[in-house]
Order: sequence, then structure tokens, then C-alpha cells
Amino acid sequence: MPKLKYAKPYYLNLTQQPLGGTSFKNWLRLLVENKFRIDWQFIPRAIYVTLLILSLTPFRIKEKRKIEEKLKDVKIVPPLFIVGHFRSGTTFLHYLMGQDKSLAYVSTFETMAPWVLLNEKLRKLVEERLPEKRPMDDLEMEAGLPYEEEYAIANLCPYSFYHGWYFPKRIFDYFRKYVLFEGVSNEIKEEWKYWYEYLLKKITLKHDGKRILLKSPVNTGRIKLLLEIFPDAKFIHIYRNPYKVYLSTWRLYEKILPIFSFQHVEKEKIDRLIIEFYKEVYKRYFKERELIPEGNLVEISYEEFVKEPLKKLRWIYEELGLDGFEKAKPYFEKYIEKHKNYKPHGCLITDKIKEKIYKEWKFAFEKLGYEK
Repeated sequence: MPKLKYAKPYYLNLTQQPLGGTSFKNWLRLLVENKFRIDWQFIPRAIYVTLLILSLTPFRIKEKRKIEEKLKDVKIVPPLFIVGHFRSGTTFLHYLMGQDKSLAYVSTFETMAPWVLLNEKLRKLVEERLPEKRPMDDLEMEAGLPYEEEYAIANLCPYSFYHGWYFPKRIFDYFRKYVLFEGVSNEIKEEWKYWYEYLLKKITLKHDGKRILLKSPVNTGRIKLLLEIFPDAKFIHIYRNPYKVYLSTWRLYEKILPIFSFQHVEKEKIDRLIIEFYKEVYKRYFKERELIPEGNLVEISYEEFVKEPLKKLRWIYEELGLDGFEKAKPYFEKYIEKHKNYKPHGCLITDKIKEKIYKEWKFAFEKLGYEK
């Protein structure tokens, strides 16, 4: 079975692996549960990650001691979650809403180094190791920009789907366990909730009690769990033409696996994952969105949003009862103007692929209102 090809320069790309910000305990646990199966080309990457973890350990211990007592009194304002499948416009919406100064968010630095996120001196270390643009879509990438909190969860605990990006031979296990939470004990669910709250308490403490804007595609399949922690949370669901989602998600995996993974993986396995992930997550989402209290959910298509982003953003604020639109409007306008010429990557789709995707995702085409 053909494997996903990585260009040789990727093997010596050591510094962009997000696990450098985890704890030694979490790193060792991941190695053990994956039976230390690291393909030899990635051994230098694993050594680098280990050394970085060890070098950050004193800072991690110091920050933990410094804020542990403070976190007990931190109250989290019900968060604002952006959900939707990978490559559905979640990042554009996240970046745009992140211009609202009344909201906090988890920055790239804070996701990569959640144990030491109060240490701004270490932010430069992350900044130096980031590419100028995101590899999958060429949007700007900076340490202070909004990013997916799932990277932080993966660095705080073992219960994250993103560990499947690092160890893709077991990517289906990570998907089933930590997106769908199938076959996991209530104890693990409670531990996952603990670490999610732990992260948001740290962000709340750092950003003076502001409401936190969050974006993580994997949360699309975790609505019930999130509501168990934050019953008054608000949700924005953004969705996109499934054909384009499939093609763009393939580009995502082709770009990030060479940078993140410690293993090679078969192309067929990733293709199957893309199909199953979309199918299972959206089945779960369509069922669990009914649990969201009235007035706490808005849904919008990517195609509709990018035509009139400012107008649609105003509508989102009004529907969810959010304050601050008028004050943030100049910042929204500036960001929109800056990116007005941005063009998503174009991909050709064959009739054979269209037939496969429509057959697998027909229910979503119908629910989301897209034609075959």
C-alpha cells in the first residue's frame, strides 16, 4: 500500500513539532502507548523534542507553583466556540473575530506552550520557530494570533486527537477515543474536562476575565461534552461545500504530517480517515446541536460569509446577543480590507471522487443544503 510521501528536507525540519511544549510525563506516556515506534528518519525530531521538553521543565514547574492557588478562584465566562470541519472557514472567522479586543483567545504561543503561557520571554522562542504562513492555506502565522486550543490540550494531557497527527499509525484510535469518546471510561472523560477547564482558567487569568473565543474543528463532535462543562456556552457553526472540504482537508494532511509526524502512514489510511471523520463528526453534531439552548447557536455557510463578512458578522453578534460589535468594527474592517484579495487554493475534482464523496456524505449534503 503506497505511503504518503514526504520530501527529504522535512526529515530535518525539527523545530516546528508542537509537542516540544508538552511535559516529560505526557511525552513519555505517548511514546509508551505507541510502543516507541518512531520511523528512523524522524529520530532527530524526537531527540529535539525531548531536549526542548527537558529544557522547559524548570519554567513549567515554576509557573505551576506560581499560579496553582490563583486558579482555584478563577471563574470562566461562558466561552464562544467556533465549530465546523477542517477547511470550512473556521480560521478566517477566528482571525476576524479575534480583532475584537473585548474577547480573549488562545494564541499560537499559548497553544504550543500551555505550561508556560504566562512567560512572555519564552514567546520569542516560539516566534522564531514558526513559519511566516500556515502551510495549508498561506494565511499569516504569528505567535500572538488566535490558534486552535486542541494543540494546547494535546500538550497538557494524553486525551487529544492531535496525537494521531504525531503518531498516525494509530490515528483512528485517537479519533474514536478523543473526538467521539467511544469506549472510554467516565474517569477519562472527567480528566479531559479537567484539563480543558485548566487551560481556560489560565487564559482567563492571563486576559483579565474576558470571554474566550475558541476554535477547534474537533469540537464539532463534542457538543454534549462541552455543554456539560459550560452549559451557557455560545456556538458558531460554519460549514462549506463538502467537495471542497474533502480536497482541502487532503491538502491539510499533505502539508502538516511531514512537519508533525514521527511515522510514515499509508495514503489509503488517511483518505479513509478524512471520510470517516467528516461522516462521524457530522452525524454526532446534527444530533447534539439540539442540546444547545435557544439563542446560543448560529449556523452559516462559508460561501455566504465571505461574500459579506462584515454584514454577516454583525448578524452573528446580534443573534448571539454579543456586545462589542460597534467598538470592534474598525478593526474588523481593517482585517477584511487586508485580506480582500485572498484566494483559497483551487483543486480539481474528478467525477470518480465526486461520486465517492457524495455516496459517503450524502446526509450532510442534504442537511447543509448543497447540491450533488
